[in-house]
Amino acid sequence: MKEFEYIGHLHIHSTFSDGTSTVHEIARDAMKAGLDFLCITDHNTMGGMEKGMEGWQDGVLVLFGTELNMAKNHYLAFGLRKTVPQDEENPQNVIDDVNAGGGFGYLAHPVEKGNPLFKKGRFFAWDDWDVTGFTGIEIWNFGSLWRYAYNSRLEAFFWLLFNSYRAARFPDPDGLKVWDSLSRQRPVVAFAGSDAHAFHLRLGPFKFCVFPYEFLFRTLNTHILLHEKLSADLAEAREQVFSSLKSGHFFIGSDYLGKTKGFRFSALNDDGEEAVMGGEISYSPATVLHIAAPSSGRRLIRVIKNGQVVHESGQQVLAFKVLKPGTFRVEVYRRPLLGRPVPWIYSNPIYIR
Repeated sequence: MKEFEYIGHLHIHSTFSDGTSTVHEIARDAMKAGLDFLCITDHNTMGGMEKGMEGWQDGVLVLFGTELNMAKNHYLAFGLRKTVPQDEENPQNVIDDVNAGGGFGYLAHPVEKGNPLFKKGRFFAWDDWDVTGFTGIEIWNFGSLWRYAYNSRLEAFFWLLFNSYRAARFPDPDGLKVWDSLSRQRPVVAFAGSDAHAFHLRLGPFKFCVFPYEFLFRTLNTHILLHEKLSADLAEAREQVFSSLKSGHFFIGSDYLGKTKGFRFSALNDDGEEAVMGGEISYSPATVLHIAAPSSGRRLIRVIKNGQVVHESGQQVLAFKVLKPGTFRVEVYRRPLLGRPVPWIYSNPIYIR
């Protein structure tokens, strides 16, 4: 089955909330980074859409969602035509309102942790795990990981200068555990975001930008897979992108480590049923997972079943026979000559029932 791959970026803030660049400037940075689409998610507003800014800018499809709630229980909502009320103490109301409005959403940075060095130790985790009806969770948030990583401002400043990506190399393992636990019960989509703001700081006479948008757009990206080319019609293109995001028909690519375009993961049984990421298939004794990693560099493929590693391979193309039903996903790592493998690609699951 032919698939068309498009690269985008989620969880972005503009000057309509607490970001530092306009929508037009953000789109230009996305174009420079080689992206195909963006989903801007300003806090409790869809001002960009209300101002008629949805559509193609500098060749990039710009879409709008919103990040709801402020003090805790942040919820990234997509597919709405207008925002819904906040409710931090009862986030189920937010989820229900988003769904009733024809949208869907993800729990944003749900396992975020605080660091007294930044934001006076404030953090914005998810604290109500009895909620239902959400589509997925953010398992890899660049900003959250970076704020938590360092024990001194000097250490943080050093790595900011010499390796800005270092703190976000690995998703929070607590987030992965939550995702695997949830997805054993029902389909749960996982995505990564940068939480882009591009903060501007001044040190004496010097001014600089912390994590510019263009830099972040070269890090944790969303690679959606469509059965048809992205439409030139805005309404159809919006539906294509949001349908992929809702179904989990995409993978997370750490493009900072090397281009991840071309990764594929599917399942086929002996009845001729085929499933792709986010899909479901019936188990049969000849069910096989098919995995293809990008050709560049040294790699390590891990097949994960119900949260546990069941197979590892250094091959580029892998066929893995499924012995029993379960929730299967794939992780691909870059393997440096020295040091531990670094996460490169995370697939969404295929559910074999």
